[in-house]
Amino acid sequence: MTENDELNDELVVLLDDEGEEVGTAPKATVHSQDTPLHRAFSAYLFNQVGELLMTRRSLTKLTWPGVWTNSFCGHPGPGESDQDAIRRRSVEELGLNPNSLSDIEAILPEFRYRAVDSSGVVENEICPVYIARLRIPATALNPMPEEIDQWAWVTPRKLFIAVDSTPFAFSPWLVEELAEQKLRDALLSISEGI
Repeated sequence: MTENDELNDELVVLLDDEGEEVGTAPKATVHSQDTPLHRAFSAYLFNQVGELLMTRRSLTKLTWPGVWTNSFCGHPGPGESDQDAIRRRSVEELGLNPNSLSDIEAILPEFRYRAVDSSGVVENEICPVYIARLRIPATALNPMPEEIDQWAWVTPRKLFIAVDSTPFAFSPWLVEELAEQKLRDALLSISEGI
């Protein structure tokens, strides 16, 4: 099965304005200039020494190609829990074993955003934000080139400085998520053992 076949087969869960499920649609057809509200998630992954994985989106991505963002994102499928979707996407994006993650915790369970890419494509998501830990050495990462162009392990403090100084270099959801002090505090707590 090719990447295009997987994209055409993957369904996203559509939502009404109150966040209630109203149906599904193929992922390949959802992101447009009139993107309906749908379920997603955003994950921040820590290694064993308290560093945070940052990824640069592939240059072939439909939205925000080449920008730096959080560790990985995705869309839970119909009947799929966020935690199961996070494990699935850790395999599909990072090349991990599905059991490589632990301590998956929702930090911003109600996060929602809407953003328009310079190409006109809209992101419109209820997108809970999660933190997880990597159980295995960080060298086990094998990111998929169609998803991730580059990656780096950074401290949250360095990330905050970079995002605050040059928000245009990062995905809009990352910038909006990090505007929430609750997320910054949680990232620091894990990184610095607070």
